[in-house]
Amino acid sequence: MLQRMKYLTSVFFAVLLFAPVLAHAADAPKIKPPVTAVIDIQRILKESTAAQSVRTQLEDRRGKLRDEFAKLETELRGAEQELERQRSVLSADAFDEKRQAYERRVADAQRKADSSRRQLDDAFQEALKQIQTAMLEVAEGTAQQMNLDLVLPRSQVIFVSQDLDITEPVLKGLNAKLPAVKLTEGKVPTDQPDQGTSDIGVGAPPARGAKPAANAPAPAPATGAAPAPKQ
Repeated sequence: MLQRMKYLTSVFFAVLLFAPVLAHAADAPKIKPPVTAVIDIQRILKESTAAQSVRTQLEDRRGKLRDEFAKLETELRGAEQELERQRSVLSADAFDEKRQAYERRVADAQRKADSSRRQLDDAFQEALKQIQTAMLEVAEGTAQQMNLDLVLPRSQVIFVSQDLDITEPVLKGLNAKLPAVKLTEGKVPTDQPDQGTSDIGVGAPPARGAKPAANAPAPAPATGAAPAPKQ
């Protein structure tokens, strides 16, 4: 009997202790389910007029660089062949001096190729940043107009009703806000082979010295490397 009274007393004090907490929880406001929508970011980065303007400029820049690379490669191969023809008529020291000069030309061309690739990548990254910033601003304004609480990327949702997709109004708003983006100008070297390219809306632009990343739109020039001199 005494043991039972101790148990009831413990329960009584526990109820008194937690009663204020339970009462406060009951009075707390209930959180309503958020009004949610999705947006297809990849589609916007591919179809927006700003993205298309960037793609056109990148293709033009890449074509010019490719022409320069092809010209340089032809010149270097001709220089290599001429060096080989002179091997039999030059002294060992004279030939070695010419060979080293040729190797310096090749190394210089490769450095300029890297510089050109970085310039093109930087221009792409800056243009992409402008498009993404404008897209987020338009998406936020659209969400406010539609009284939305949450907007998710379409790629992270397994299934969603088409009625909850706000890609189209955001795309139209972005085209009106940012119809085009001009790539920053960079000095185009006139003697450089290069490789690798990216294209907006297709993949991610390559980071410096890295492969293109996934889920990001991706150009950069491409040609063969300069020929190495024969020993």
